[in-house]
Amino acid sequence: MTPPKQMPKQMPNQMPNQIPGLTITSTPIGNLDDLSPRAAQSLKTADIIACEDSRHTGMMLKRLGIVPKKLQSYHEHSPAQTREKLLTAMQDGKAVTLVSDAGTPLISDPGYRLVKACRTRTIPITAIPGPSALLAGLVTSGLPTDRFYFAGFLPHTSKKRQTTLATLMPLDASIICYESAKRLTATLADIASIAPDRLCYVGRELTKRFEQSWLECAADLAAHFADHGNPKGEVVLIIAPPPNEKPEISDDALIDLLRSERKKGVSRRDAVRAVAAATATNKARVYTLMLGLESP
Repeated sequence: MTPPKQMPKQMPNQMPNQIPGLTITSTPIGNLDDLSPRAAQSLKTADIIACEDSRHTGMMLKRLGIVPKKLQSYHEHSPAQTREKLLTAMQDGKAVTLVSDAGTPLISDPGYRLVKACRTRTIPITAIPGPSALLAGLVTSGLPTDRFYFAGFLPHTSKKRQTTLATLMPLDASIICYESAKRLTATLADIASIAPDRLCYVGRELTKRFEQSWLECAADLAAHFADHGNPKGEVVLIIAPPPNEKPEISDDALIDLLRSERKKGVSRRDAVRAVAAATATNKARVYTLMLGLESP
C-alpha cells in the first residue's frame, strides 16, 4: 500500500524585506492602530523613508516603536535634486518608502512627480493601501458613493471659490473637498449662495478621539458654524449631487409624509428635515405645512 504523501510543513508568516524601488505606503490619519502590518514592515525595512516632514514622521515612528532608517524630506517645495537623489538611490538597488504626513500619499501632495519619474526609468513601484480621509468621509457621509469627484483643496478667496463651486456643483457626483477649518464657515456660505438646500457633509478629526460629523443643507450648516465658530482639526467636506429633477410634490403629499413621520415619534423639527431631504423640497415650505398641521 502506497503511504500517503506528507504535506509540506507550513512556514510561519514572514514579511520579507522591502524590494528595491518605490513603495507608496499609507499611514494613519489619526488612529495609530490603523497602521497595517505591511505598512509597519515597509517602514522598518526601507533603506530610505521619503516624507513630507521628517520631524512629524520621526515622532510617528517613535510612537509606533519603529526605529527609523534614513529619513529624507520630500515635499512640494523640495528641489529637483532631492527627487534625483531618491531616483539614483533606487536605481542603485535601494528600497524607498514614500509617506505623507497622514493617510495615503499622492492625495493632494506632490508625490506623483516621483512616481512619474520612476515610471520613466522603469523603477519598480508598489503601493500599500490604507487610511484615507476622503474615503473615510465618503463612506460615513450617507451621500451617494457610486460616483464621486475629489476636488482637493478649494481656493482660499471667496470669489475664486464661488467660481470653482459653480463649475463643480452641477456634476452628477458627490464632490469631496479638503478644507481648512478656519475657512469652513465661509466656504459653506459660498455653497449656500449657489444652492442653499444642497445637502453637505462635514467630518472633522476622522478616526480620532474627538471625531464629529454633520449632514445638513448648506444654509443650515453655514448658520450653525457661524453661530458656534469653526471646528478645530482636519476637515473633510462633501457636497451632495444635485437632486434629480422631479415634478413638484403637492402640499397634500407633503402633509401625508409629515403625518407619517410624526406617527413614528419623530420630533417636528426632524420630521420637517426628513421630509424636505427625501423630497428635495424647500425646508421653509415643509415647515410652513407643519405649522398648519399641528399647533406648537
